[in-house]
Amino acid sequence: MGHTRKRVSIERLAVEQLSRMLQAGSSRVFNCAALHRNVLAAGGAPGQFLFKTRDLNNAIFMKEVYPDDDMREASTNPVGTKIFFSYNQKADLEGGKSIFLNDRNLRTALQFHAGMSASEASEEAAADLKILKIIDELPSVDPFLFRERMESEGFDPHPGYFEITEAEFGRVRDHVMRQFQPIVETAFEGVTDANRAVYLKTLVNKLWDGNDMDALKPVIKAMRISEADAAETFYAWKGIIYYDYVFSRRQETWKDYANWLNSESRPLDSMPSMAQMSMDQQLGEWRKLYQKRWKAVHLMLSDYRNSYEILFRDHKSPEPFIKFLNTAGKRFYQLGDSMSRIDHTIEVWRTYVGNSSMRFLRFEPLFELGRTSVRILGGR
Repeated sequence: MGHTRKRVSIERLAVEQLSRMLQAGSSRVFNCAALHRNVLAAGGAPGQFLFKTRDLNNAIFMKEVYPDDDMREASTNPVGTKIFFSYNQKADLEGGKSIFLNDRNLRTALQFHAGMSASEASEEAAADLKILKIIDELPSVDPFLFRERMESEGFDPHPGYFEITEAEFGRVRDHVMRQFQPIVETAFEGVTDANRAVYLKTLVNKLWDGNDMDALKPVIKAMRISEADAAETFYAWKGIIYYDYVFSRRQETWKDYANWLNSESRPLDSMPSMAQMSMDQQLGEWRKLYQKRWKAVHLMLSDYRNSYEILFRDHKSPEPFIKFLNTAGKRFYQLGDSMSRIDHTIEVWRTYVGNSSMRFLRFEPLFELGRTSVRILGGR
């Protein structure tokens, strides 16, 4: 009986930790079920639903590290997307089934748990599988990136599925476009007609849309990008610009969390020496992982900014920026993964400390928070 109680308590703790992660919300969790309920409450009609297969709209998507080598080898990225089907209407994590989107049995699971058509000719199933592929290929499910990718692929679901206002989406888009403009001006510097400004603006828009590589051939040639990889390279660059935009706006929050980790992450209550030893060991790993993630983000974005400024501000060698573009796809994924882990950890932390100025915790919740945070930051 003792072993059974222990196993149940461990399983219960795992559910509680995942529930806190879901409650916190982050760019690593896309709670489609909750957003779908909001869409329904706002009067959303079936033609506006994210998925054609209706029960897919009641799923939850989570970015997670693959649990075994076979799944990692089958994917181009180390982190996958797990889809979770709840057993109850609340769509919580109390009970249900989950499967990674790159699992070879995915289609069968979708048929059984969501009622997806088994017909290979089903247009609705094809559309839903395309959206699942979009979610799986994103390094994080930030509303801006998700909405932008959906629009570029021709999907137009209810805006309630994307937690971003029109004003904020427009601000980010304008920021990205301003970063794009110098490369277009450089590649098309020979344009001298009276409509040059309009022409260049059109090309910047094409760079944003990423679906007319013929018009962008001078850019592709100037930056020595493979034509086969051009669309994905430009999209990855767009994503990196977005992450740079977000990074600059989250520094105070990230610093506040770092200060808490360094000065307030000690338990209020006393504990036995063995418990203190475990707590100290966990805190050390926790701080080390947070520092590692933050440093990785800082270095990657600094490399990008430096290469961009060397070419477009200082008008010097294009080599650093060309090198950046050649690795943009990899960097885009690494940035999204690390930044979403940091944001997720901070959001979970907030569910523990709340908005109180007194942010010390007792041993048990602090240890539980540490275990969850190490899991998120370290990918276990």
